[in-house]
Amino acid sequence: MKRRPQKSKTEKNATRGKAIKHGARSVKSAKQSCPGGDLEKALSLIRTRPGIRPSELNRLLNREESDGLRNTLIKRGLIRKEKDGAAMRYYPV
Repeated sequence: MKRRPQKSKTEKNATRGKAIKHGARSVKSAKQSCPGGDLEKALSLIRTRPGIRPSELNRLLNREESDGLRNTLIKRGLIRKEKDGAAMRYYPV
């Protein structure tokens, strides 16, 4: 097993205190985002477009998936899901 060369003290101090990046946002900003805003947006979209499909909801929310949001709204009793053939549709309660 090869050993890595050790960093000097100035190199160690230079990296200390910097935010760790994950994707485009830092960990600090990722923790500060408000998921409640997305819940409200999803609920308002379902209320204005009864019978909306998950793919439409994802597109309007600019998200890859909204499973968690939809399940939370169902558990809170704010929306219901209904199977329409092969498609799943969401309606306000």
